[in-house]
Amino acid sequence: MKIRTYRRKRKVRSSMALLFGIATASVLALLIVLSGMASTGRESENELYEEVAEPLFSAEELSWFDDSFTSFLLQQRFNGSVLVARKGEVIYQRAFGFANFRNNTPLTTDTPFQLASISKTFTAAAILMLHHDSIIHIDQAVKTYIPEFPYPQMTVRHLLNHTSGIQNYMWLAERYWKQPYPPSNEDILRLFIRYPRPVDFAAGTRFAYSNTGYAFLALIVERVSGMTFARFMHEYFFFPLEMNNTFVFEPRNPQLAREDRAFGFRPVSRGFALIPDVVHDGVSGDKGIYSSVSDLYKWDRSIAMESLLPGHIWELAFAPAVLRNERTVNYGLGWRLQEFLDGRIVHHPGRWNGFRTSFKRFLDGDATL
Repeated sequence: MKIRTYRRKRKVRSSMALLFGIATASVLALLIVLSGMASTGRESENELYEEVAEPLFSAEELSWFDDSFTSFLLQQRFNGSVLVARKGEVIYQRAFGFANFRNNTPLTTDTPFQLASISKTFTAAAILMLHHDSIIHIDQAVKTYIPEFPYPQMTVRHLLNHTSGIQNYMWLAERYWKQPYPPSNEDILRLFIRYPRPVDFAAGTRFAYSNTGYAFLALIVERVSGMTFARFMHEYFFFPLEMNNTFVFEPRNPQLAREDRAFGFRPVSRGFALIPDVVHDGVSGDKGIYSSVSDLYKWDRSIAMESLLPGHIWELAFAPAVLRNERTVNYGLGWRLQEFLDGRIVHHPGRWNGFRTSFKRFLDGDATL
């Protein structure tokens, strides 16, 4: 049954032992390890939460963080924004360089960036919200919600954890899309129907990272809610969390685009060249969400405080996928899974047309980068 309205009021409830950074590729991938508070002399985590008035870090410690991070990032010629926090306290927050190299617009920590695949954490959360409210079920076939979907064996969960075997929509768009405007998620569905593609493997038997799966997850959100994906995300995520610098980019509606957003560039012999929108930019869910580090911190706190989704739903999201042969995969529902120094990390990187992004949440220490 297709549901054309989806309306609800949601109430949003509004130490230092080791720290290091690692630079990779042309921009930066930075890993932060914030260990337990044993060295600070505090006796327990419970007491730590009760001492609301006492900051986690002294002014001297915060100054050390600031000097160390700033020196490291400047050495790497980093152009971007960084935020590091632990247990609700921002340790470091700074922007370096330019949002737009054409006019030297400076970056701030409120500048929206193309999140690339970090967008998948939001798309998965939208699906899990609908699942939690019994609008959909993640173990139902995708055809239940998109009747024309040409792969009856695939479930919503298969799309969420990249075990569907569906092929890359980008190839279809590049080969068959001839219109002067970029295709939407609905258009991608029509391409799959008009130009049938075999699956790479039977659903549930292997893991293969798939942007296509998340494009169809965003389409499920649109079909069952009767809203565009952009409107749904604004109404049920960005607005309640006061993520005022976060939006879904819609190239068919350029008048809605934020001019103060960051733009993707690539280095050339005499500076930087703007990377224009491409045919794939009309599709959202796998990418397409813009946000700032300050807004992503609100997203992080909403997870920690369980303000939009309850804890058992986040545990579902952070559980590894299980294949038919019972082998597990280090990917949950919209999140990559990692362990470091016996601590659990959920994270997602992103890369798209001049942007590289990383969001890491250290579950056991309530720290985020």
